[in-house]
Amino acid sequence: MKEKRDSSLANALSILKGFTMDHPEQGVTDVAKSLGLSKSTVHRLLASMASEGFVYKDPRSNRYSLGTSVLTLTNLVSSQLPILNESVPVLNMLTERTGESSHLGILEDHHMIYLQKVECDNPTSLFTHIGKRHPIHATSIGQVILAFQEHEVRGQLLPDKLEGYTNNTITSHESLYEKLNLIKAEKHAVCVEELQEHVMAIAAPIFNEKGKVLAAINIVGPANRMKSKLKSHRLIEEVIRSGEKMTELVRLRKSKENNRYKG
Repeated sequence: MKEKRDSSLANALSILKGFTMDHPEQGVTDVAKSLGLSKSTVHRLLASMASEGFVYKDPRSNRYSLGTSVLTLTNLVSSQLPILNESVPVLNMLTERTGESSHLGILEDHHMIYLQKVECDNPTSLFTHIGKRHPIHATSIGQVILAFQEHEVRGQLLPDKLEGYTNNTITSHESLYEKLNLIKAEKHAVCVEELQEHVMAIAAPIFNEKGKVLAAINIVGPANRMKSKLKSHRLIEEVIRSGEKMTELVRLRKSKENNRYKG
């Protein structure tokens, strides 16, 4: 009985995670097909989640979208992740100084995921939004976080086969590890058309009070525009400085928390 409950919970969570900016609405057939579940199972789970407000069923289309209960949890998560609020002024300044969209991101479930974003006036064609997931090996944030992991951890985070997205995607583990070692030495990552053609990104790490990489900050823009800016603008320096500022804020907050607990 417990195993059945665990299975139902896992399936329900998988259904919730299937709603994204790319797929904000889904029908029973869509969900069943993507998760490999029976329509009856999906229908039962969606009905239960709808009764608790986690999904909403459009009576006209019979399609489901996320409900208000998810919004409540989202607000709760935001309030309990101080780094989200701390990053806003830093991202605003980074975008202002570079003219490119900036992001805060972490690694989660073998993917890079955006936690915060500030968009520039002329953004790139790369579709990014808070909660958007991208492969670790083909993104600047993914690479810069990987670079500061132990060799063993890198192997655990990376898939056996590195998928290619463009001609510039690194699909060899050996070549990727060589780049990661260089990134660690230079304290920044540059990805030129590795995930999408005509798109470039520069990222820098954010560390916690113990010196462990916690997250990363980056800028993303059209490759031609960013390459031309590199000649006259200090893009890399601005990104590195922003990462250092975020590290400073994280450590300052932690120090205050520790002092409060001691008091």
